[in-house]
Amino acid sequence: MIEKTRGGTLLSQTNQVSSRVWNALLRRYGMEELEGARGRVIYALWTEDGVPIKVLTEKTSLDKSTLTGILSRLERDGYISRKSNPSDKRNSLIYLTGKEKDFLSNTETISKEMNEIFYKGFTDEEILLFDNMLERILINLKMAER
Repeated sequence: MIEKTRGGTLLSQTNQVSSRVWNALLRRYGMEELEGARGRVIYALWTEDGVPIKVLTEKTSLDKSTLTGILSRLERDGYISRKSNPSDKRNSLIYLTGKEKDFLSNTETISKEMNEIFYKGFTDEEILLFDNMLERILINLKMAER
């Protein structure tokens, strides 16, 4: 294996810069309420609504204590509700309330714009290879975290 690599540093820097670009796009479209982790939670619930916190921690890669605080603020602001899990009363299920639907129409536009920025100059083959490599890195990191 190569002794000196820059992958971790580059990923960290890419994460920071892409978050700033993403948040700027959200603000441009009047969607600043979805900046940061709030947007990650809402997006995860768009793909699967009515899930326990454990599922959201996996989908967002947020730790449980961070996610709990974000869910409290989203609930306070009317974006989510917590309901008893009929199969396990100790756990709540998290549901979207519908308030976030105002943002849905612009989300595809913003995602497409971000992808154009992110993958500018890449071929389709390079994009697929890059995505596959990042997924492998994520799997490795999740395994190490356990």
